[in-house]
Amino acid sequence: MKVQISAVIITYNEERNIGRCLDSLSDVADEIVVVDSYSSDRTEEISRSYNAVFIKHKFTGHIQQKNWAILQASSPYILSLDADEVLSEELKASILRVKENWTHDGYYFNRLTSYCGKWIRHTSWYPSRKLRLWDSRKGSWGGINPHDKYEMSSGARRMFLKGDLLHYSYYSVSEHLLQINKFSSIQARSYYDQGRKAGFFNLIFRPFWRFLKDFFLLRGFMDGYYGFIVSVNSAHEVFLKYVKLRNIYSEEKRTAKETICFFNSHDTWGGGEKWHLDIISSMNSQNYRIIYISSPSSPLSEKLNELDIAGYQFSISNLSFVNPFKVLKLVRIFRKEKVGVLLTNLSYDMKVASIAGKLAGIPNIIYRRGSAIPLKNSKLNRYLFRKVLTHVVANSKETRRTLLANNSELIPEHKIKVIYNGFTVSSYHQDVVPLYKAEAGEIILGCAGRLSEEKGHLHLLEMMKLLKDDPLKYRLLIAGEGKMLHTLEKNAKMLGVSEQVVLLGFVEDMPSFYRAIDIFLLPSRYEGFANVIGEAMASRLPVVAFDVKSASEIIKHGETGYITGPNRVDEMTIRVQELARDKGLRENMGERARARVEEQFTFDKNHKAFIQLINLQPD
Repeated sequence: MKVQISAVIITYNEERNIGRCLDSLSDVADEIVVVDSYSSDRTEEISRSYNAVFIKHKFTGHIQQKNWAILQASSPYILSLDADEVLSEELKASILRVKENWTHDGYYFNRLTSYCGKWIRHTSWYPSRKLRLWDSRKGSWGGINPHDKYEMSSGARRMFLKGDLLHYSYYSVSEHLLQINKFSSIQARSYYDQGRKAGFFNLIFRPFWRFLKDFFLLRGFMDGYYGFIVSVNSAHEVFLKYVKLRNIYSEEKRTAKETICFFNSHDTWGGGEKWHLDIISSMNSQNYRIIYISSPSSPLSEKLNELDIAGYQFSISNLSFVNPFKVLKLVRIFRKEKVGVLLTNLSYDMKVASIAGKLAGIPNIIYRRGSAIPLKNSKLNRYLFRKVLTHVVANSKETRRTLLANNSELIPEHKIKVIYNGFTVSSYHQDVVPLYKAEAGEIILGCAGRLSEEKGHLHLLEMMKLLKDDPLKYRLLIAGEGKMLHTLEKNAKMLGVSEQVVLLGFVEDMPSFYRAIDIFLLPSRYEGFANVIGEAMASRLPVVAFDVKSASEIIKHGETGYITGPNRVDEMTIRVQELARDKGLRENMGERARARVEEQFTFDKNHKAFIQLINLQPD
């Protein structure tokens, strides 16, 4: 079959070579297409003098440019040359015979390189077979930039042609060295994009092997001085490629520290979620690169979406860490986002995310522990805390104590940092409109938190029953939602206090809630750090709480409120009656409570402590 051939060449400032190349094509090609990357020399003028189709196109990579150039040809039968290549007379004759009788899908031939004026007939430079004549419907350009190669489709037939493709490469050694520096950078970036590694084996053995192969096995010594130079420079290019690849990995690790991933899959709202919202919002406004991973349709996810912060929705369970699909999906996210700091919230978040973070090579993996419950001394926990986690943030001293309760050597104590939750004190001011308007002489008690068993709301119902015999009139406002709602409604009715208890559900405007009450109560069985205590104190309220250890870290007994025995409803009732009868005492404690928050628990103070941790600065 007789065919027409389109010769395709990509160029950039090739006035030194392009004329010689085009001249060799004049008797062979039916069309010449030159795709130029906006040369500033005479490349265009020379190309047009040979009646070439001259097209300017932005350079996006050797492979990408050559694939685009093929599309500009009118014939599918392509002869691809570089501007510094020339068809030898023997190769021209071979191609002309193929034009008259095209029998295969692709044709390849040897390339002979001229280096500093000498033809290199040994080393890996010759014979260097190149597939440069083909049916473009049977393949495409591939390989690794800048060393591209044409890859034929499976089953395509190839044939070798006699004659050399003459390559006029470098006119001086210094010119070669400049090109080596340029090409090794491109190769290193291509290797990095492919996930190739740059271990010491590659760094030391591969350059050494390249020299031995080129100079001795492939007889580079027979080309004399320039055979030696080519062999040395080829090894040098391999060496530079892997050195630069290692540098890319080091640089990516360094810059990745600016990318922080907050991982919180809790599907309800609580103190941990508020902490995440506050810290993410603040850091985002300070131009830190933030991403988050949260549960689909969770309150935290919705609030972060409103702030237009990038994130992913992910369903997590306690066994997600044994699900390879979820782990690998997280690995891909971490690598794609170049995460350098990973902070997890829940225990099952920590398991799956920290394992994925370890696989992704994240240098700083932090677990924020917000629950004052002893941790199981399991093999998995020992592995995660000793080998995977780099730091643990405890939101109170009690949380830190319980973390090590079952194994004092679970993690070195210097890796545990106590960072209290912080509060933006200015949000809790006296000009806020109260959520509830009290009746004359009514004492308003308040509690806020997730409606779950450990929060102890049933104790407050018992207290309200005891207060029914008090001549003062009391009302209890409970803010929050959760699975205990119907149980609380049922028990309030059974105890005869339904009229005195108001279940408000989820409250968005918490400052208005605190402004409506006189005394804040916390009947929890355990707490890591009770945000609501700090918020109530910032709102100038006295607080009465069961002694769950962490509560006493916030409240100064007798100064800013009272700590009673755990589950001691009778003691809490007595303290409430004492405060209810003495407005001056309530106001005095409230002022001291506000001062304590301003001194110890401001958002700015604790935000700085967190930034110091993730930047790994010394205390």
